[in-house]
Amino acid sequence: MKRVLLLVVAFLLAGCASSAGSPAPSPSAPCDPGPAGTRQVQVGKRSFLLHVPTDFQNPSPAVFTFHGRGSNAQQQLLLTGFDQVAEEGRFLVVAPEARNGRWDFTGGDDDYLRAVGAAVPCMDPTRVYASGMSMGSAMTFALACAPDRKFAAFGGVALTVFEPQCEQAPPAPIIYFHGTADEVVPFRGGQPEGEDIDLPAVPVAMREWAQHNGCTSDTVERLGKDIRLQEWSDCTADADVDYYRVRGGGHTWPGTAPFIADAIEQSLGKTSQTVNASSLMWEFFEQYTLSPA
Repeated sequence: MKRVLLLVVAFLLAGCASSAGSPAPSPSAPCDPGPAGTRQVQVGKRSFLLHVPTDFQNPSPAVFTFHGRGSNAQQQLLLTGFDQVAEEGRFLVVAPEARNGRWDFTGGDDDYLRAVGAAVPCMDPTRVYASGMSMGSAMTFALACAPDRKFAAFGGVALTVFEPQCEQAPPAPIIYFHGTADEVVPFRGGQPEGEDIDLPAVPVAMREWAQHNGCTSDTVERLGKDIRLQEWSDCTADADVDYYRVRGGGHTWPGTAPFIADAIEQSLGKTSQTVNASSLMWEFFEQYTLSPA
């Protein structure tokens, strides 16, 4: 897993550096993100999905959302509903597309992700956020481990990890969700389905992130019958860690539209409707900005 994280960090940083590393455009500078709605953007022989909200900010915050193994960008938007959350939050949504439903952790996606970063219009590089599901969540945590960070905060569902090289990274604001009945990426740790890696138990990994962030306060709150929120606060650089344990939840995204949740329940388990992970992620994200480069 350590080698995987190092490779992910290397090519994802390259992918975002061209846009997220440049100075933020002046709010008065003209910037046209194109028509409102979701569209496919071609980058070389590949593409990604971009959602532009109706009420656009100039420059705009952006949420990158990485799909899981076997999925795609369109399914990630359907699963998360980030395009709908963006209409109220007034942020761009960027959904990259893996080849054959699987991210290449050996560097094969390097040029593609660099092109995606360069093609996102009107993006405020101080307000760029990373999110992901399962293998896409692995992407998110790899970015959180980067010593030269390009994202202001991070949100994941159904795969978390903390590796020794993460110690070299600055404190990372993190919001995370995991179901206790997840049979694809087990809550108690071990090998994910179809992968030759070992992951820590979810509570262990989240405590390690809280310790890394220097958090000194730890509170627990019950939300409905199935959600336990453990929140670490009073952290270095205000980098809080919010961890939502979903009792009985499967390999699913809390708050997914009920018709999708019903369709995937037999194969992936139950989806909690007590909270909406995407809305909670955005509420968490918008508290954070990066200092301009």
